[in-house]
Amino acid sequence: MAEIRRELQQHSGVKLGDIFFALFKRKGTIMVCAALGIIAAAAFYFLYPPSYESQAKLLVRYVLERSAVDPVEAEKAATASNTQGDRVIGAEMEILTSWDLAMEAARAIGPKRLLPTAKEPTDSQAAGSIILGLKAISEKGSNIIFISYKNGNPEVATLVLQELLSRYFVKHLEVHRSAGAFDFVTQQTDQVRASLNQTEDALKSLREKTGIASLKEGSVALTTEAAKAQEQLNAAEADLAEQQALVSQKVENGSKTWRKKKPGDEKANKAKVAGTQAKIETLRTRLKDIQQRTKQLAGLAPQIEDLERKKDMDEANYKYFAASLEKARIDEALDPSKMPNISAVQRPSPPVLETKKRNKILMGLAGGGLALGMALALLRGLALNQTVGRPLQLETQLHIPLMLSIPYANGRFALPRNGSPANPGALTTQRRQPKLAPWEAGHFIRPYCDAIRDRLGLYFELNHLTHKPKLVGVTGFADEAGASTLAAGLAASLSETNDGKVLLVDVNLGPEEVHPFFKGKPAYPLNKALKPSDSIASAADNLYLATVGSPNSGGPAQLGLKKFFDMMPNMKASDFDYIIFDMPPLEQTSPTWGMAAFMDKLLVVVEAEKDNREVIRRSYGKLIAERNNVAVVVNKTRSYVPKWLDSGS
Repeated sequence: MAEIRRELQQHSGVKLGDIFFALFKRKGTIMVCAALGIIAAAAFYFLYPPSYESQAKLLVRYVLERSAVDPVEAEKAATASNTQGDRVIGAEMEILTSWDLAMEAARAIGPKRLLPTAKEPTDSQAAGSIILGLKAISEKGSNIIFISYKNGNPEVATLVLQELLSRYFVKHLEVHRSAGAFDFVTQQTDQVRASLNQTEDALKSLREKTGIASLKEGSVALTTEAAKAQEQLNAAEADLAEQQALVSQKVENGSKTWRKKKPGDEKANKAKVAGTQAKIETLRTRLKDIQQRTKQLAGLAPQIEDLERKKDMDEANYKYFAASLEKARIDEALDPSKMPNISAVQRPSPPVLETKKRNKILMGLAGGGLALGMALALLRGLALNQTVGRPLQLETQLHIPLMLSIPYANGRFALPRNGSPANPGALTTQRRQPKLAPWEAGHFIRPYCDAIRDRLGLYFELNHLTHKPKLVGVTGFADEAGASTLAAGLAASLSETNDGKVLLVDVNLGPEEVHPFFKGKPAYPLNKALKPSDSIASAADNLYLATVGSPNSGGPAQLGLKKFFDMMPNMKASDFDYIIFDMPPLEQTSPTWGMAAFMDKLLVVVEAEKDNREVIRRSYGKLIAERNNVAVVVNKTRSYVPKWLDSGS
């Protein structure tokens, strides 16, 4: 007995079958989460902006250090060991990804090119975008640095990487060699280039405002156009004066010879005068527009002239400093004492569409939905759900021997609730009669009751229980566990062995109600059914029915422990071979706890996926502490796992 208690206190780990059961039971949740993950991945695929990547590789042989300012002083070079080499590579990667280098590249390229969608981008914002898309990595023990830059504009991706590498070599010399070797030329080149970019942007803005490409050409064109318009205006005004004089003369002459004048001539002359007047107005408007443009150009001419002069000066200075810097680099490269220690294994490559990161995110979203669904299923099935889902859980987790498991039949419960006049059709398959009672041969429960009958017979033989009557109790943990149907079916199965008479006692209901399977069958009070002198009618061959309570009692009746103890002599004196008790559920106030000790065998019905494991463990331990005569039957079991994966439920 003590060993049994210790076994009940032990807990087993989660088995593979439990995991499969939890996953397949909630496969709908997994499918919904997986579908949501796929939808999220599809949305990300269509909404994710394309990114282009340019790549380059640098070979770092060693680092040259120079302590003096003089660029001609002899160098001090040493080949680093493996540990020192890793530090050297790390230092060069820090230079490549430094903020100063990004700022220099951003100023050289221009914030507007790097951030075209921003209204007024600053150098800091442009440098931040460079650092965000820049990546420099190196494998441990290798002296190759892999550099890549990503940007939504393929041209900008290559341009930024080229600018970074170009300035990196200068920055490398600044950091590792003398501080004044290239400072002046490099800084002046950067300043002139940045000034040139600003001048070009300002000049472009003014040209777009005035609508001219060059100040000189624009001034000449406006002057020529104004002179031509003035000339045409003067000619039109002369024509108008001539036409008006001619019309006046014709009017005077016409008054004398009006009879000879044609009416159409006067109208034609007036129309000609009106056309000339309209032409004059048009020319005046045109001339006025030219004058306004000339005035606007004259107002902006000083600024444009200054910018053009500044541009010419900056271009000249930039060419000079660029040539000087290039010459300094050539001299540095040709000097045997100052051979460059870093070379480009691969120059910035043409931009290619980068899909690795996008594909990882897509796989993460799609797989994350499936993983989330499986996690929720496992969380609910293994952690939050404390019921008995699989019959094997009784043995693997609770260490309770299992007598039999009854499946969930055709989408209907195998056994209805205790004392419930449930639809008898729920107990049968669709091919069987829907109104069969559990003691009839065609009922769904009969094969399972026959198996329980055989095991009970073996139990009685092995334990030398030869007395009559043998008392068998059937109970559960809830009204819907199915103990009533199991008790009725077991009583019918025992009655067919021709070993004697069987009495089925309903301990659940009062005198005004009878067992749902007793309707139409003779059922007697228990005290009367136990009297040998009284002849009672059978419900079937060797099967008799009885209820607790008396006809004079009002309301539901329960068979108390004292009353049950007092009736024991009558039970032993009766001519029944078996007495099957359909007992109330195992609740705190249930009389079943006291009656269980008097039973020769107690069958406890566990409702799968409904009864709590801890309640079952404690109740079973309490029952066997009184008497080790308890057998457990699991009812309404379902197998969600495919047969080829199910190792046994």
